[in-house]
Amino acid sequence: MTTPTPAAPTSDPASTQAPAAPQTPAPATPAAPAIPAAPATPAAPAAAPAAEPQDVASLPVWAQQEIREARADAARYRQQARDAQQAAPPAPVAPVDVPDGDISRLPRWAQTQVTTGQDAARQLAVQTAVISAAPGAGIDITRVLDSQATMAALAQVDPTDAAAVSAALATALTTHPHLAATLAGPPRGGSDFSTQPATVTPADFQRMGYGERAELKAANPDLYRQLAGT
Repeated sequence: MTTPTPAAPTSDPASTQAPAAPQTPAPATPAAPAIPAAPATPAAPAAAPAAEPQDVASLPVWAQQEIREARADAARYRQQARDAQQAAPPAPVAPVDVPDGDISRLPRWAQTQVTTGQDAARQLAVQTAVISAAPGAGIDITRVLDSQATMAALAQVDPTDAAAVSAALATALTTHPHLAATLAGPPRGGSDFSTQPATVTPADFQRMGYGERAELKAANPDLYRQLAGT
């Protein structure tokens, strides 16, 4: 009996399978973020309940009477308020407690008006008294009224005292001879003034206003030239 011969091992490398290379796992794709849900639309508010019809006629008779009386009272009170507003006088201003004759306690504007009125009234009174008394004192009315110095002195005299006014005019005539109704002096045709005393002194001439000097020049031009040259 024949013994079988064992087969030799196959040495073909092609027939031998190489071990498989390990596979690298692919990275996982991240999940997209979740989109938030849209907010829910709020429900529309419920419609307000319809107002009850205000039909007074649908109420009981006593309720209708109450409503009519309330409305009438309200209308009456509104009318009374309007009437009171129209008829109400303005709030009275408290009077200024000022002793009689003490104008220094009055407001400044009132003091000015009172003082101005008093000064104007007194000036007119003095002028009236001078016009009445000047002819009797031998004084020319126009000249004395134009003389500021004379009128300032006469302003201190009581215009209601005729004797005091006449005395003041006599004093003014003595001090200011040019106030005389007829100027004393040589005739126009005349004499040499160098040897005669002047009826108007240089001091009087300096105090004269324009109107007084013009009158002196017209009445006595020689005397005027003599004084004007001093």
